[in-house]
Amino acid sequence: MIESFFFDFDGTLQGFENHTISDSTLEALQLLKQKNKNIYIATGRNLVDMPDDVFGYGFNGFINNNGGMCSDENKNTFFVEYLDPNDIEALLEYDEQNPTAFSFMTTDNPFSINRVNDGIIKSFSHFNIKVPDVVNPKDLRRDNIMQMNLFVDEIQEKYLMENVLKNSVATRWIEHFADINPKDVNKMKGIERMANKYNIDLSKTMSFGDGGNDIAMLKGCTIGVAMGNANENVKQIADYVTTSVEEDGIWNALKKYEII
Repeated sequence: MIESFFFDFDGTLQGFENHTISDSTLEALQLLKQKNKNIYIATGRNLVDMPDDVFGYGFNGFINNNGGMCSDENKNTFFVEYLDPNDIEALLEYDEQNPTAFSFMTTDNPFSINRVNDGIIKSFSHFNIKVPDVVNPKDLRRDNIMQMNLFVDEIQEKYLMENVLKNSVATRWIEHFADINPKDVNKMKGIERMANKYNIDLSKTMSFGDGGNDIAMLKGCTIGVAMGNANENVKQIADYVTTSVEEDGIWNALKKYEII
């Protein structure tokens, strides 16, 4: 019997069209809580970039930055992983000769970006998030950057990961950018940290996602559900493909498995 549920946010709990959590999903979450199930968010977003109303839905904890940050139900963070300072320095050197757009999340400045263009404005509007403040990354400490977003295509991403960000890993869940995290960070690692803290039985876990950064947890949990709007490579590794986020995907999957 599944006891703990882990949900990606963008494209899974919340749709990209109206930027809200559907009534069916909210009802499903409520029914899970009524059955004394544990529910968690596992997202690439930083904790401070979550919509405020999410914290009123009874989640037992939050996995942010693709597993690089773990917090309890009251948003008290108990684990943070940082990018290798050598990678940050290498990217800054590369940027001097090859101007590259990237955003970064630090403990001092939750979300900043080094330059803004039309593509970046479009990217942030896609998530209904305000474009971050422009900051000169040279002014940042190198040892407290938790995550970055690289606004490059897949060819540029491959080059940067092989030649510049050698101690980091990239996951792409949307065409506009790639998430950059420490090499040993992914959402399943975040789930394992939650399991260690709260004595979660990993054999009784279920996860939901739609993007490349969800693959690790969909494969790692006992049941991994891909949303109908998921990338094709995500659907291929899932135990079950439900309907899209706009078509009550979470509700339908929980019904299919007779959990609600």
